[in-house]
Amino acid sequence: MNIDDVMPGIRLEKSVEQEFYVVDAVIVTFGKIIGGGMPVGEIGARDKIMDCLAPIGNVYQAGTLSGNPLAMSAGIQMLNALSADDRLYIRLEEKTDYLAKKFTEVLRKTPIPFTINKVGSMISLFFDENEVVDFQTASKADNRTFKKFFHGMLSEGIYLPPSPYESWFLSDALTYDDLDYTVKAIQRVTSAMAKGPKKAVSSDVG
Repeated sequence: MNIDDVMPGIRLEKSVEQEFYVVDAVIVTFGKIIGGGMPVGEIGARDKIMDCLAPIGNVYQAGTLSGNPLAMSAGIQMLNALSADDRLYIRLEEKTDYLAKKFTEVLRKTPIPFTINKVGSMISLFFDENEVVDFQTASKADNRTFKKFFHGMLSEGIYLPPSPYESWFLSDALTYDDLDYTVKAIQRVTSAMAKGPKKAVSSDVG
């Protein structure tokens, strides 16, 4: 099994996705998370696979930012910070649970169909009442409704990922006041969406 850890890597726990889900991956890929957000990527595998790459093997691999000192230093500092705070992941999951619960309460008061997916500090919203588990089911969601929601939230000062297929990543810097502000914005936006567009009023002037 190959695991793409570009999205969830280190966001779910200090280890990686394969430990979170208890699977034995053959190849694992990471994105900028391993560089503390700096531009870098990584691929990891067993020796018999990695030894196929240059300079040991005959598969050429190189990159301008490979082993970049700034990105590696940032990554080390991030890992040190994660190791120094035993409750970080607990707080992140608690905040995500809180947002998902409040979010659900708001949307259930509207006729708008929705489903919320959540794991760790990652959460996503689809405007479809059916379960979303893969690209095919995600594609069936109402993207027009998502666009209205996205622009409504943007007008409230909350910049969500502009793609309906993108996950929201909660930061520990977010306070519960921030989350409550977000929930109130969601309430205003979805309430307006449920009412539909305002109809123009015409009058005859004789």
